Amino acid sequence: MLRPSLEERKEYIANLAARVFCEKGYQTASLQDVAQIAKISKAGLYHYFRSKEDILTFLLIKNTDRFLIVLRQSVQRSKEKALDPKMGFRELIRTYADYLNRNKEVRLLVLRERHQLTGKNRRDLFRREQAIFHLLKNELKKIPDLDKGSDHNVISFLIIAMSHWLGYWFKEGKPLSLEEVINRNIRVIFNGIFKNHQRPSSRTKSPALPEGREWTHSSPQESR
Repeated sequence: MLRPSLEERKEYIANLAARVFCEKGYQTASLQDVAQIAKISKAGLYHYFRSKEDILTFLLIKNTDRFLIVLRQSVQRSKEKALDPKMGFRELIRTYADYLNRNKEVRLLVLRERHQLTGKNRRDLFRREQAIFHLLKNELKKIPDLDKGSDHNVISFLIIAMSHWLGYWFKEGKPLSLEEVINRNIRVIFNGIFKNHQRPSSRTKSPALPEGREWTHSSPQESR
């Protein structure tokens, strides 16, 4: 029987650490806690990771890299099936929300702890998150009958927010399955919440972005 590679062993330990970070909180959890659940010594843990941030970085970046691959595969499948842009975007949203909410620990770490990363680790994660944001936005732009008053940035962030926060309140089968909740979210995005597409009247108009400016996905620290 082949022994696990270094990368496989790191991923095994990191996934156990994700459980510890979610249960205790990143700041409260210690490397000793991780070593204990991984059934290795603290000194042995240093063979794989130098610090807690090293583990968190490994988890978030590996997950984000896989996430981007899955989303690109969704786009490619839609092309191969010759789906129209609107149907392809529906499938992309479904893939986004489904992938994100299948791993509870990593999903919660993304929401609660991503701001713990510093320096190059934060920049590396942010660059990958930007790639995901732009993929969503670019596919949205391909829909020909999109409301002219719609803002691509706002819609893209809405999809991201709906998908991420779904994991905080959703309980499988109570009363809906994850698939049913995702489908209802998609229905709201495409059809709104009013009968016959009626909209509430408003005297105010949403401000447009200044020419040449673009919104970006950032944590509070990055937006300062």
